[in-house]
Parts: sequence; C-alpha cells; structure tokens
Amino acid sequence: MGVTWGDAVVALASLFGEHVGSWVLGVLAAVTISAPFVDRFFVRRKRIHYRVLYNSKIGLSPVQLHDGEVEPAHEDLTPIAKLVDRMSIVVIRVRNTGSFDIEARDFAEDISFSFGERIVWDARISEAPSQDIRQRIRNNLVFLPEEQDVGLPEGKPAGEAGLGVLRAWLGRRFESYVQAQPTGPAEVGPQWHGVRLSKLNLERGQKFKLVVVLREPDDEPAHAAGDDFATSKEISFAGSISNGRITDEKQQRRITWPLITTAVGLLLAGALVTTLLTGASATAGGIACGSGELQVKGSSAFAPIVGAVAEKYDETCRTDIRVTPTGSLGGLRELERTNEPDKLAVLSDGPAKDANDYAGRPVAVVVYALVVNESVDVSDLSTDDLRKIFSGEHTDWKQVRGGGEPLPINIVGRGAESGSRTVFEQKVLGGQEPPLSSDGCAKPDRQGSTTPTRCERTETQDAIAAIAATPGAIGYADAPAVRRAIAENRPLHIVTLDGKAPTVDDALRGYPFRTVEYLYTKGEPAEDTLLKRFTTYLNSDAGQAVMHDRGYTPCTGPTGPHPLCSDQR
Repeated sequence: MGVTWGDAVVALASLFGEHVGSWVLGVLAAVTISAPFVDRFFVRRKRIHYRVLYNSKIGLSPVQLHDGEVEPAHEDLTPIAKLVDRMSIVVIRVRNTGSFDIEARDFAEDISFSFGERIVWDARISEAPSQDIRQRIRNNLVFLPEEQDVGLPEGKPAGEAGLGVLRAWLGRRFESYVQAQPTGPAEVGPQWHGVRLSKLNLERGQKFKLVVVLREPDDEPAHAAGDDFATSKEISFAGSISNGRITDEKQQRRITWPLITTAVGLLLAGALVTTLLTGASATAGGIACGSGELQVKGSSAFAPIVGAVAEKYDETCRTDIRVTPTGSLGGLRELERTNEPDKLAVLSDGPAKDANDYAGRPVAVVVYALVVNESVDVSDLSTDDLRKIFSGEHTDWKQVRGGGEPLPINIVGRGAESGSRTVFEQKVLGGQEPPLSSDGCAKPDRQGSTTPTRCERTETQDAIAAIAATPGAIGYADAPAVRRAIAENRPLHIVTLDGKAPTVDDALRGYPFRTVEYLYTKGEPAEDTLLKRFTTYLNSDAGQAVMHDRGYTPCTGPTGPHPLCSDQR
C-alpha cells in the first residue's frame, strides 16, 4: 500500500516530537509556507508572463493556384501569391500576472522580441484592456534593425522606427513586389527584424496581444508551412524587470519551487498540530477590521497614496473610508473643529504647529522635485537662482542660462492651504512666494498684476498639468507624482537643486526639499474604532507595500524608524 498524507504527517510528528521543540517546528512550517509569498510579494513581487500563441506561415502557395483541382486563377494573382507565400504571422500575449501594477520605470531592460531573418512588415495591438491603453502601447512600439542591415540603398543601416514609419513602408513594399514580379527585384526598403515594447505600463491583471506580420527574405529558401515551421523559426526574447521577473509561460514547470515549499510547509504544520495533540486551529494573522465610516483629509500630495491603502482595506473589511485632498492646513483646521474625533484623520506635509491636542504618527518620507516645462533648457538650479526667479529678479530663462533665446519664466505655485508650499517656503525659498498675478499661468492677467508671472493651483495633479501646459513654466510637486507624469509622456523634466536630485539618498546627503508625512488624530483613538484599526493598518506591511509601490519610503521598517523621519531640520 502507498504512503498516505496522514501517514506522512504522523511520521513527521513522531520524529519532531522526540527531537525538536514545538516552537522550532512552528517556525519551520511558517518559513516554508511563507517563502513563496515572500518571494512573490516582496522579493520579486512584479511579474510578467508572455506566450507565443501563434507562429506560422499564411500558407498560400503559387502552385495551389493551378493545382488541377480548381479552375486556374487569374494570372494577375500570381505575383500576389508569390509575395504572400513567404509571409507568416506571430501572435504574442503579454500579461501582468503579479500582485502589483507595473510602470515603465520598473523595467531594467524593455521587453523586446526578435524574429531572426524574417522582416517585420506590419504590427498591431489586439485585446488591450481599453482603447487608451491600446493607443499608448501602439505609440511606443519600436521596431529594431539588425546590427549590420544592408537592406537600404547604398548599404546604409536602417535605424529604429515607430509604427508610423513601418506602416508608411507597408504600401510601398506591396506595390513594389507586385509590379516587380516576375521580371525584376522589388524595393526592399528598411529591414526591421524585431520589436521593442517601450514605456510599457500594465496594471495588475491587464493583458494584451501583439500581432506581427513577417516575411522571409527573397534570398532565403522558402520554408513550407507545417508543424515544424515554429521550431525552425524561433523567436528570441529580451527584457528584465526590477524587483520581479518576466517568464515564458511555455517554459514553466508543473512542479515548481513554490509548490514544493508550500507542500513541505503544510506537512510540517500538520505535524505540529499532531504533536500538540490538539484540534485547535493555528491563529491566523489577519487584518483587524473596524466598522462604520471614516474620513481622511489633508495633503493633496499624499492623499492618493492613502486612498489606495484605504481601498484595499475597504475591500477586505467592507468599510467606508473616504480620502479627500483638502490641503494640509485646511485639514488640520477641520480636525480642530470636529465634534466626531473618531471619524476623522488628517494628513499633513510636515509636523503640525500647536499640535498639543493631536496625536501624530509619522507615515512616510516625502521628497519634492523642482519641475519645469520641457521647453526650459535648464537641468540644474542653484538656490540663489531659484530665489531670484521667485523674487522677480529673473523673469526670463536667458538670465538663468547666461544667454541664449528669450523664454519668459512662468511660476506655477500652490495655494495657501498647501503643506507642500509651506515646506518649499521654509526649507528652500527662505521666505514667502510672490503674490498671485495670473490665473492662466502663461502671462500676468489679474488686475494690478505684478512681476513675476505666478499662478496657483490647489492640488498636486493640477499643478503638474499647468506646468506641462505652459512654456517656460516652473513649479514643484512630490517627486513620485512628477516621475509618474514624466512616464506618461508629459512634457516635463526634473531640475536638480545645487547638484542634488530629489531622491531619498540625496536627502540623506543634504537635499533640503523634503519632509515627513504625518497622520494626525484628535487625541488617541479608542482601540475598537475604525480609526484606530485603519491607522494601524496604514503602518502595517500591507500599507507599506502600497507606499513602496507608489515610490514613497515608509517611516517604519524592519530595522526601525527611517533616519529622515526623526530628523526634522
């Protein structure tokens, strides 16, 4: 008789019961069961699977036009049949199978596929989640030549090209091949042999298909259609992702390392239960769910991140947590007035003044970036230059550059309720921003306007949009939000300050434009309230994973508080 699952559990229980303490057995079970999850959600939490679904010739042969079984086709079809006879189609599915959204900045190397000697004639994106995503992927397709491509006249190598250039050559190639048959050579044109998916963004669970039309070169022996075509015409893959992996679905093994470790962990857990001679279930470490309603208000920079954490909590606990960006100062004033302290929490960019009645919790490090419209040919500013811009001493970028073409400076500031503005004035500008002189941001348009040109926007995303839409504009926002906007092809770029970049590493080396995001409550909330349980969840591993995924550094970590969260100079 074979060994059953129960036999294995009892055997392990007997072995460990004699030689190993129960706590050791428990640790071993926890480690083996959790290892695949640690790998998936922390070590390599971002994953993409791809699969070549179809790789075959179209299969139309000139011989088949006159095979004796059907009436001979018109002779004009022969050139077309000869053209199509060397053509094949490849369909590749790409899926985000991980637990987190994937952005363009996550790729250490963009995904690319190469097709050997076959030449790319056309491509399209199929079954994308939405028309916008389909169009974005189309716009960022890059078609790749061989290193030494001699397909162009005079032996000039073809360069990389987008879908527009590929489509422009499609009609010319068809016309040239049909007109040239059967007497002379056709115009080959650029020879692209691969495609790269640049600036790829995929939310969790999203997928699409890449369809590519290819043609074998005329000087290569024609390959007959059949089952061995895909084997002889292999497709090469390249690409890698930070903190994750990209896998060919066809090469996945049925018996995997996560499956093995999970099975061993379950055996150990069963042995532990048997060893303890109890039918009681192990205590599951779950989320402490609250009930009722809760509002979180304040910082427009950090509200979207807390909103994402609240959404995950709501899905699990079926609560109603509403996150509203009102500005740090506006949120703190509302907290002061509230008569329901257990139903309101407030986000503040930096520590609140006169917070004696508040209970504050540092949540994350927030590093801000100086950002300019792409029309501005400046990559670094000194603190002195920046102050001259905001004082109105510099009103044109040529004064900053020391010459060049004139380009008026337009400042996009933040409203008086903004905590980001408070941090900027205190830590960078050393004074107040100049008065409001413009509503449209491009020129002074308010009555009694003064120099410099300065408009205001209340929320972070509105400020970024105004900078992107205004030539010569300069402003500021939290660095992760700016990087996401740049990844979305907004016409922006980040400017370093005194040679230092808006990163946590440079903040540790003295980059001044940063602060700590705090969550304030009016007094310490009661243990059984939704407010208390959500604030605890915000600083849990699950909440911190969302912050990491959005580009922020949590204040609490496995080694203790982050140094920047205790240094508020």
